[in-house]
Amino acid sequence: MNRLQLVNDKLFEPVSLDEAVDISCESIRALDTEYLHIDDAYMRVAADNIASFMNVPNFDRSAMDGYAIGKTDLKKLQTGRSLRLRVASIIGAGSIESRAIKPGETCRIMTGASLPEGSVAVIKQEDVEIINENYIIVSVRPIQGENIRVSGHELRAGDRVAAKGQVLKAEILERIAACGIERVPVCKVPRVNILNTGNELLLPGSPIKTGCIYCSNRSLMACKITSSGALPLLSPSVINDDLQTIVTAVKKAVQVSDMVIVSGGTGNGLFDLVGNALEYLNAQLLFKGINVFPGKNSLAALLNGKLIFNLSGNPSAAGILFEALVKPALLKLKGELSYKGDWFNIDLASPIEHLKPGRSLHRGEMIIRQGHVYALPVSRKVINTGNIPLLLDVQKRPGEERFMVKAKLIAD
Repeated sequence: MNRLQLVNDKLFEPVSLDEAVDISCESIRALDTEYLHIDDAYMRVAADNIASFMNVPNFDRSAMDGYAIGKTDLKKLQTGRSLRLRVASIIGAGSIESRAIKPGETCRIMTGASLPEGSVAVIKQEDVEIINENYIIVSVRPIQGENIRVSGHELRAGDRVAAKGQVLKAEILERIAACGIERVPVCKVPRVNILNTGNELLLPGSPIKTGCIYCSNRSLMACKITSSGALPLLSPSVINDDLQTIVTAVKKAVQVSDMVIVSGGTGNGLFDLVGNALEYLNAQLLFKGINVFPGKNSLAALLNGKLIFNLSGNPSAAGILFEALVKPALLKLKGELSYKGDWFNIDLASPIEHLKPGRSLHRGEMIIRQGHVYALPVSRKVINTGNIPLLLDVQKRPGEERFMVKAKLIAD
């Protein structure tokens, strides 16, 4: 039977991980829109659909270096006759020929150059015999439209080049630039405040004290927030296990950020006071407790419209819970359409040691053995070996050996 928790005078039954993600994501929306210069929009999220306002290219152009011919001479060449044509002009890329091409004439044209009016084909320069700089002889049989790229062959006016919620990567920005669009609508970058609680914690650089440890959780969260495309805000000091101190820190964090992550204080001991602080602030509790290991005492709440997560102070647990629980909400806040990520089935390369009954989350890596892809469980002591990192979702039932699990890619 699930353990019930009394919070804010209400009984809260632990939720599933899927429910926790849904509840968190449904409580927030993407941040407001801002317009950035295209040179500054890499890896930002499109706040709206972006469409081309013109044909790309907006003129008919030559697909290669050669000679443009008109309709009358094309018909003659298609009968198998050879033609002697006068070279009326030379057209380079970026140049425009002001007059139409005439029968008996040709224009030497370079790749990408605008075709003169009346052009119906371009003959490759390798397929002509050059008499002198003014005349050529053509003996091939071209077809109409050969070596011509018509206006709009890449994009038509109105074609969508980016979708709302899409991350603007290099190839997408190239298409936007090809349309001549300079300023791009994107969602603002979320600011995520990191609060670390615990009387035993010291910041790196401080002299070590007996009974104290260094706060590594702070660095882990900051890196994961950054890799998610958001901005971490770090408290200048560790927050002591004091109710009023935690209340003040949370209140200030909510005022200057879009999301808050509080690590530590998730237990039921005398100094686990984060839940009490949120109650004191009249925060709206969304859930307390998740039926997954780790995550038993994790909670989420809303204060002034800002989402607050309280995660374990254990760095390994906090890192796993960030990927499984916090990151989907953060990506939604960032504006990404596919914020929940894709889970897929994968075989385990080896058993997970000390696997607990029920549902649990673990670190892993993707490996290839004899042409097959597997998930290799990774212990906390192992630093990433260079393989693709994974988050593993394992459901163990009594008497059952698990060889296939669910997995999700981690951007490390």
